[in-house]
Amino acid sequence: MSRILGLFALTCALLAMVACGGGGGTPAPTPTPTPTPALLTVTPSTAAVPLSGSQQFTASGTGAPVNWSVNGVAGGNATVGTITAGGLYSAPTTFPATSSFNVTATSQATASITANAATTVVYPNNNRLQQATPVKLGSSGGNVLDVGTNVCCIGTLGSLISRGGVTYILSNNHVLARSSVAANGEQIGQPGASQCFSNESVVASLTQQATLAPAGTTVGRTGAAPSNVDAAIAQVGVGTVDATGTILDLGAAGATSIADAPPSATLAVPATVLTANTQVAKSGRTSSLTCSTLSSVSANIQVAYETACGSNVTAFNAQFANQVVVNGGTFSEPGDSGSLIVTADQARPLALLYGGSTTSTVGNPIQDVLTAFLSGANAATMVGGADHAVSCKPSQDIFPNSSAVGASSTTVLAPQERQRATMVQQLHAKTIMRDAVVQSVTVGASDDNPGEGALVVEVSAVPRTPIPAVIDGVRTKVVYSAQAAVMQPRITETDLTHAITIKDANVAGWFGQPGIQGVGVGLSSDAPGETAIVIYTITGEPHQEIPATIGGVRTKIIDGTKFKAY
Repeated sequence: MSRILGLFALTCALLAMVACGGGGGTPAPTPTPTPTPALLTVTPSTAAVPLSGSQQFTASGTGAPVNWSVNGVAGGNATVGTITAGGLYSAPTTFPATSSFNVTATSQATASITANAATTVVYPNNNRLQQATPVKLGSSGGNVLDVGTNVCCIGTLGSLISRGGVTYILSNNHVLARSSVAANGEQIGQPGASQCFSNESVVASLTQQATLAPAGTTVGRTGAAPSNVDAAIAQVGVGTVDATGTILDLGAAGATSIADAPPSATLAVPATVLTANTQVAKSGRTSSLTCSTLSSVSANIQVAYETACGSNVTAFNAQFANQVVVNGGTFSEPGDSGSLIVTADQARPLALLYGGSTTSTVGNPIQDVLTAFLSGANAATMVGGADHAVSCKPSQDIFPNSSAVGASSTTVLAPQERQRATMVQQLHAKTIMRDAVVQSVTVGASDDNPGEGALVVEVSAVPRTPIPAVIDGVRTKVVYSAQAAVMQPRITETDLTHAITIKDANVAGWFGQPGIQGVGVGLSSDAPGETAIVIYTITGEPHQEIPATIGGVRTKIIDGTKFKAY
């Protein structure tokens, strides 16, 4: 870069000498001001540190050298952790009542100059480790032959099912059966193949795999997954797997660890979980225990699968119907495939996790998975126990994903978009405010489609006349005041059924089109108590313009990387 700029400057100088003719000399260039360095910066600016673990922080800038404190306590203490004069933070040995706080650097020269690092104490990740037999579920594992060049492909041994009195590990086809390449009888190891783990244990043998790849042999082909699930089962060896179906970290949180527990034996219904906006949880080999909420149900989703372990070449794109999608880029990571997604309040099995993007995680509804393994009169059932709560306490992520999650109401609108919304606001604000519960009508960013302007209507109660989803082509966003938050309406299953019907009638025109990788039904972020047709777009890929409503139902756009099998 500097060499190109140097040549450009020399050329300009020569041109000036030739073209300048008469007149005065060339004025001296105005010097470029030197940027003022930050007074003080702490690196890293955020950190998640496991119990009894450590994290090195450094301070730089004109305010250095510094003194260190934790949660306002110089040098820290046993409750929140300690920090040395050199910035080495050591987490406490027991989980603190408040697990998130600041590590602060204060200039030794000027006490008013400070900088913080947001720090969270988390439980250690034991899902990735070698488990003593009988192994517990939610642990690292996979097909012992799933090995590429200098890489092993590893997923999660998710849960336990029973069929005809025989128990099987349930996970994904691409975890246990190498994306339909494997032959039944191949061994399943924990924590993974011996090429990557010196302490591998064989715990099961591949028994049955749901047909995953779409028809055809062309590399990169796209089509429906014949079984509509990414699932496989492996019969457990004698004494190799916990017979109660216990999953790591699915129980109550204690002083130094989260208890292991089986899931509930009662299945959850995706529509019920969505309408109640119930939290969901999973325990997987990479990101351990995480919790979130549903993004959509009844979703049509397209997921990419590799030609071989670690190839980064798409073998095929499998399309699934009636899928469950979970909010957030931090709910799962590569290696979490095969995890059982459960409700956080009762640990009821909801879905089998098999892939995701930077903003979402996808799962097969668990009832569809069990149906795929029906054998004659022998139905497949989950191995579990009574309902119980999942702690949802933070756990260590061994490959943390720093992707932003979801939309933000602080999105900065482009000037032309703000102007478009402002014109509509000026035309209609007085009419909207004739309803006594409407406190204000302003302009802001839509949460259903970040970057698009919206009329932000603040209300103190449920409006007598519903606020239209769109006014003169501009979306509306309904915000309940703090005092009226408890009055926010909730969608019913009747509302959801209606939205699914509209989605199904229109999905062919959207799903699989350039730049669009999924269409489902979820909750509008702009309007409490309203459904939305959720459209999953691919970052950087152009797509047809998405209207604010389809069939009278609001639309919600979630942009992210391509869905891939994890």
